[in-house]
Amino acid sequence: MWFRVLVVLLFACGCVQPRSARCKQVCAREYECVTSTNSSIPFDEKECIAACAVLEADQDNLAKVQKHAECVTKKTACSDVLDCQ
Repeated sequence: MWFRVLVVLLFACGCVQPRSARCKQVCAREYECVTSTNSSIPFDEKECIAACAVLEADQDNLAKVQKHAECVTKKTACSDVLDCQ
């Protein structure tokens, strides 16, 4: 899942980037969906935001962040949100 990749990259980077509004919005929605569906996916909203910010700051990954954010904001059903790559 996208979140797991973010967490790994965050730890690999060893730094914390400024948190963007986009990352906060996407991670808040994902957290809402994980908790409302009683998903077994481990999810930490703060880690998600930090990892997203790291990826967002990397020009090689910015398009992936944008694509994922678009997917999350367009989907209305939580099951669809959790399927976003």
